Amino acid sequence: MRTLNEQFFGDLEGGLLARLTKEVTSDHTLCLELRGNYVNVYYRGGRLLTVTDASSGGYSVQFDKNYGDVELSGPRVRDDADVIKWLDRVPSLKQAMDRHLAKKERNEREFQQLVVRENNFSRDANSTDYFIVDIEYRAEHRKQFDLVAVQWPSTSSERKEASGRRLAFIEMKYGDGALEGTAGLCNHIQDMNKFLASEDELECFKEDMVNVFNQKRRLGLIPGCEKDLESFGDGRPILLLVLANHDPGKIALGRVLEDLPECPKADLRVAIANFFGYGLYDEGVHEVACFRRLFANYIQSTGPRR
Repeated sequence: MRTLNEQFFGDLEGGLLARLTKEVTSDHTLCLELRGNYVNVYYRGGRLLTVTDASSGGYSVQFDKNYGDVELSGPRVRDDADVIKWLDRVPSLKQAMDRHLAKKERNEREFQQLVVRENNFSRDANSTDYFIVDIEYRAEHRKQFDLVAVQWPSTSSERKEASGRRLAFIEMKYGDGALEGTAGLCNHIQDMNKFLASEDELECFKEDMVNVFNQKRRLGLIPGCEKDLESFGDGRPILLLVLANHDPGKIALGRVLEDLPECPKADLRVAIANFFGYGLYDEGVHEVACFRRLFANYIQSTGPRR
């Protein structure tokens, strides 16, 4: 479950951790995600800070030392002064991550965060047709979903309807090298089929995602939406493939699209860029067959073009 308890949420909204929330909402290079008994603050797709509810009172804060050995404040946050000390270190932590990522790129996760920014809190977010509810969701028996979203068309009539909205799962792949193998598209669809096979699990997941969406909206993390989400509908969810930086001269994409397994409990779609942007609009979301037909010149399954 990702939903925060009342105490943790209250501290983020107006209590001990309110300064952290304000820092994130005023800095669009940051992204705060709810994780049940902790929250992650992401920067360029990596965990900048992990804030965990401490059983002995207050919160513990950690920076991932894999990004660099940075001198930090104490891990325990008990008062406003402790929060300020950590926030004062954010520029140094960002710099450490920049240096690490210059050597070890993690483009897929960085692009995921760009999708969140464009559809949740950029100046154009209110006009896109999807809001991102969560990233890097790990179910009990499978690998994680890259992004979880709600399809909420931006027309004035649709935005008034907060119930029965459509659930969307987004799988993002950066470059042709990520399309195949154990973490490729075919395996992802098979994993999704297993997850969607349990109606009870899906209903619990939907309820959790509704609560997460509304908590994030109240924290100012989805300012493009003006009202709470009431429910997801009973219809088939969307499984949306977001493919970044495909090389038209390579054959992997064409081969993979020909061999995709059936997805009986979700509607498989492919998103295209909005003129080099990351806003998700329904006009740019296509069935696989339509996508292959529209972009036949960019997709091939036999022989290199160059």
